[in-house]
Amino acid sequence: MKRNFLQAALCLLWPAVIIAQQSKTENALLWKVTGNGLKKPSYLFGTYHFLSSGFVDTLETVKTAYKSADAVVGELVIDTSLQRPMLEAAVLKGTTLQQVLPDTLYAKASDWFKQEAGLDIGQLNQLNPVTVLTAAMAITKGKYFPNQPGEVQLDTYFQEEAKKEGKKVLGLETIQMQIKAMFEQLTLQRQVELLDETFKDKDALRQLIGIMNNAYISQNLNQLQELMYGSSYRPEEMKILLDDRNNYWMQQLPGLMKDQSLFVAVGALHLVGNSGLVNQLKEQGYTVTPVNLKKK
Repeated sequence: MKRNFLQAALCLLWPAVIIAQQSKTENALLWKVTGNGLKKPSYLFGTYHFLSSGFVDTLETVKTAYKSADAVVGELVIDTSLQRPMLEAAVLKGTTLQQVLPDTLYAKASDWFKQEAGLDIGQLNQLNPVTVLTAAMAITKGKYFPNQPGEVQLDTYFQEEAKKEGKKVLGLETIQMQIKAMFEQLTLQRQVELLDETFKDKDALRQLIGIMNNAYISQNLNQLQELMYGSSYRPEEMKILLDDRNNYWMQQLPGLMKDQSLFVAVGALHLVGNSGLVNQLKEQGYTVTPVNLKKK
């Protein structure tokens, strides 16, 4: 296996934007949080993990909100310490991809990677099916909806800028929590099922990424929500991927916001729904209002 390809695939794994609940939230990527005793306003910004800093460069309101904050908060603190545990979680133990996939699925996946990326699937033989699925999404995004050279993935961008400017960078969960949500809750057989659904139609991923891109850029969070709610994930899986994590984050955010202004950059679908950060903050007495995104 080419290690550089594995690392490229893994860098897209930890920010999981996968599913959402049915209830509606007003369409907005940026939200201002005030009231309930806060000394300074904080901001929530919903990211899309396959999009890059070029998108933010056109949004003066987001840049202004970021600059006003004392600290940047992400799902995780993104640094090199994530690489080893993610690698360990992504690699199969005591078996190979070819052994766990039915022959027909292995052949479909092999054809897809050869046609879309010129890649021999044997290079992925040590990876579990969820990692292979994520790699396929990354390949599709890069091929059909590429970012410009030199641009940085959105979540990473805000944290890197914060470090350069001496702002605090905080994480809402540990890498072990994210690994549990992404990998450990899914049996190998369940991962195979999800990968099988992905490769039933060779054009499905391109269509999905295109719809997600357009929905995000147009701030149509409800479309993203409906799209992901209709995905292949089961309710109990959705709970672990989204609800449980949101609830854990909400145990920390009020204390973090009390005496400092935060710029919270997390996956956009963590903002919406009953368990979303917007609704939960409102329920705790904060005033949470959408902010119009002014473009250059």
